[in-house]
Order: sequence, then structure tokens, then C-alpha cells
Amino acid sequence: MHAAAPFRRLILWLATCQLLLLASAHAVAGGDDPYPEFTARYEVRLNGIKAGIATFNLVHEQANQYLYKSESTTTGVASLFGPDKATEYSRWRFVDSQVQPVEYRSRRDDGDDDDNVHLFFHWDTMQVENRGAGEHWNIAMPEGTLDEMVMQLAMLFELREGKRVFKYPVAVRGRIKGYHFEVLGEDTTQLEFGTYATIKLERKDDDRDKSWVWSAPELNYFPVRFLKKKKSGLKTDILLHELQFKPATPVAAPTSR
Repeated sequence: MHAAAPFRRLILWLATCQLLLLASAHAVAGGDDPYPEFTARYEVRLNGIKAGIATFNLVHEQANQYLYKSESTTTGVASLFGPDKATEYSRWRFVDSQVQPVEYRSRRDDGDDDDNVHLFFHWDTMQVENRGAGEHWNIAMPEGTLDEMVMQLAMLFELREGKRVFKYPVAVRGRIKGYHFEVLGEDTTQLEFGTYATIKLERKDDDRDKSWVWSAPELNYFPVRFLKKKKSGLKTDILLHELQFKPATPVAAPTSR
């Protein structure tokens, strides 16, 4: 196995856990846009050691179509095993106040089939199709099916509405998988640029590993921290390092180290 494989998996997990935002006290979506464009950068640590950087961008492409993209790169000790870069994107639209994925793709050089999928969501026939690497497949999908990146956008809508339990069908690895999250309560999260009152959520459908997300209401529920503890003992901690809304000035920019 490639030495950087754990980093690739944690970036996939970050995309799975990623919460998006509707707006912020510092940024307001324009016109009919339900989301302001933004760039967010996170630092990734494995058992306390810096291992990578992950950057997420949200862009309004055209009428009622949006692109959410991530790029990740290994750094520090992890980069000694060779550079590892991965990209992922979800193209989606907003229909009846709900997120509806249109196309999802993840790419990594020398990656396996799961690292290089390319999904198309056919809502007229209620089928989701993979044209990526490996075996191609086409399966039926229920109403409300999401891809791994936009799942948490649906969670955000419900979180803002005050809901505490979240269940979603997600197209992944040739099947429809159910994801289940619950709010645990309130917490406080320390970042480089300030301390925030946060809402802590936990993933409930994974019997082996434990995963949590911290969302900051002050930043309109933007995710500021992710933590995953594997049964093997590996701990992945992902903290928001920088957040900028466009064309607004930076909302959160840490002091230089």
C-alpha cells in the first residue's frame, strides 16, 4: 500500500463530513443565490503531526448550478513518502429548497477505483451512473440521494432549522449507503483566529470508527473542526485555518506562525 494512503482516506472522510454554509454575518449571497462563494483552508494532523492541507471552494457556475471543489496535498512528514495530491468536485443545483447533485468526480494519480470515480445523477430515470475507473455501474437511487460532498449541505439546512437527527442516502462504491448523524450538544472550539461556541455532531452509522464535526453558529454553522478516531488508534484532527468569502475580505485569517 502507498505510504500516503491514510491521507487520501482522511481527505475522502473530510469531504464526506464537510458541512457547507448558507451565508455568514460577514457575507450575504447575492440575488437568488442560496450560497456565497467562498474559499476555506484546513490543516490536517495525524496523531498531532501536521500531515496536509485541504482547500475547499464554492463557485456559482451558471443559473442554478454550483461547483464545490476540494484540493488536498500532503505536507510535513507525510510528504517524505512522496507528494500526494487529490482533487474532488461536486456539481449540483438547488431544487425545491433542496440540494440535488448532478455530477460528482474524484481524481488521484495512481489511485485505485474508489479514488477515481465519476458519477452522473439521472433524475429523469432515477439512476446514478459511474463512468470512472474500474467497473462501470448504473443503479437505482431513491429520492433525496446525494453524493459524498454535498451530503452535509442537506445536513446544514436541517441543522439551521433546529433538527438534531440526520439520515441521508448517498451513492458510494456501487451502492446506496445510509449515513446517520446526531447532535450531541454544545461545545467551545479554539482556533488560531479565535474561540467559538460550537455545536458538536457525531456520526452514528460507523461501528468501527468514531467521527465528530464542530459547527459554529456565529459563522452561520460553518464547520470549524473535524475529528476521527480509528479503532487502530490513528487520530485525524482537521481544523479550519482560513476562511474567505468572495468578494468580501477574509472572515478568519490566523496570525502568521
